[in-house]
Amino acid sequence: MSRPVTFVGLGGGAIQLGLWAYYAHRQGCRVVISEVDRARVAGIRANGNTYAINIAHFDYIQPVTVGPVEVYDPTIPADRVRLLEAVREANEINTAVPSTAVYRKGGIDQLLREGLAGRSAPVLIYASENQIGAAAQLRDLVYPEGAPPHVGFSETVIERMGGPQGDPAFIAAHRLAEITPGCGAALLVEDFDSIVVEKPPFAPELGFSTSFGRFRAVEHIGMYEELKLLGHNAVHFLLGCVGKLKGYTYMSDFNGDPDADLLGLDALILETGGWFRPQYGPAGAEVATDDGFRAWAVQLMRRIVNPHLFDLVDRIIRDPERKIAWHDRIIGTMRRALAAGVVPKRYALGAAALLLLRRAAPDVPRNASWLAGLWGDAADPGERENVITCVEAAGEVLGAWDPSVHPSLHAFARRAGYW
Repeated sequence: MSRPVTFVGLGGGAIQLGLWAYYAHRQGCRVVISEVDRARVAGIRANGNTYAINIAHFDYIQPVTVGPVEVYDPTIPADRVRLLEAVREANEINTAVPSTAVYRKGGIDQLLREGLAGRSAPVLIYASENQIGAAAQLRDLVYPEGAPPHVGFSETVIERMGGPQGDPAFIAAHRLAEITPGCGAALLVEDFDSIVVEKPPFAPELGFSTSFGRFRAVEHIGMYEELKLLGHNAVHFLLGCVGKLKGYTYMSDFNGDPDADLLGLDALILETGGWFRPQYGPAGAEVATDDGFRAWAVQLMRRIVNPHLFDLVDRIIRDPERKIAWHDRIIGTMRRALAAGVVPKRYALGAAALLLLRRAAPDVPRNASWLAGLWGDAADPGERENVITCVEAAGEVLGAWDPSVHPSLHAFARRAGYW
C-alpha cells in the first residue's frame, strides 16, 4: 500500500481548517497543521487528533469531523522538529495566517527555508492571506536569490465565506459542532469550493501531481485577484457598512431587503463590471462577458445572504483603515470605475457609511478629509479629489437617512435625488 502524500498547513484558522485541511483530508492526504494557539493544539490532540467544521448549505448546516490530523506548535522545539520533517516530505504546503507580516515575524520564512533545504522532489506552496502578491512575497523571503525549479509558489483567490462563531447561545441554538469539545468556538463556512490557484510552474518531467484537482488552476491569476478584491470584497464591505447602520447582525439579514440587489448587485454589475468587463472582456474570459459577469454577480449575492451562513457584519467591517485604503476594495474599485467613466455612487455610499459609523469615536475626524490623511502620498491629488467628491455627495444622503423610518437606503437616495 502506497504511503499517502503529505499536506502541510501553516496556520490553524478558518481558511486552513475549513478549506485546505478539510479537502486534503478528503483526498486521503496525511494532514499536518502548524498552529501557535496552544489551547487549539491541545484540544485537537485530546479529541483524537480530530476537529470539526460546520458547512452552511442553502437549506441546512452540516457538521463534519476532520481527521485524523497531526498538529504541532512551531514554538515548541520538539514540535518544530516534526514540522520540519513534514515540510521535507510535503507535496503541497499552504500558508493561511493573519497577514503576510507573519511570514517573517512568525518565522514562516525560516521554517520553510530549513525544511526545504536539500530536497529535490517538487513541492508547491500556496499563499492564502487574501493579499495580492502574497506568494511572490513569501518566495522572495524564502529564496532571496531565486527559488529552485522544483519549488513553486502559487497565488490563490479564495472566495469562500464564513468564519468562527464564539457565542455559546448561538452555537447551541444552531447545533454547531465546536472545533473541539468545550473550546467555546465553532467554524461555520459556506458550501463553496470554486477556488482559483496559480498554475504550478513545474516542468512536466518533475512529475508533480496535485491533491487539489477540484480547484481551478490558471496561468494568469491577476484578473481573478482583482475580481475578488474589487468585486467580492468591495460589495461585501459596502453591504457590511450599510447593514451596520441598519442594525443588522448578520449579512443574511439582507434576505428580503431590496438594498441587497439595488445596492449590492447593481454595484457589482454597474460599478465593478463597468470597468472590469471592458478591461478583461477582450481576452475572452467568460466571467468578463456580460452574461458571465452577471451570472457570477448573482451567484455571489445569493451566497452572501445565505440564511444558514450567519456571516457576522462586524467581521466584514473590521480593520476599516486597511479596507478603505487607497488600493483596497472600496476605494480601489471607485478609482477604476471613475477612470472608466462610471460614477461609483453605490460604493461611495459604502465609504460614506464607514465615515458615519466612525462618528462614534470622538477622536476620529468626521468627514472625508480623514480619508485623504489615511491615503497620504499614495493618492494622486486629482484622483483623490474626485473620489472624495463622490464620498461627500454620498455622505449628504446618509446624513439625512434614518433607517427606522426609511428602511431602504436605495429608495431614500432616489427620493433625495441622488440617483
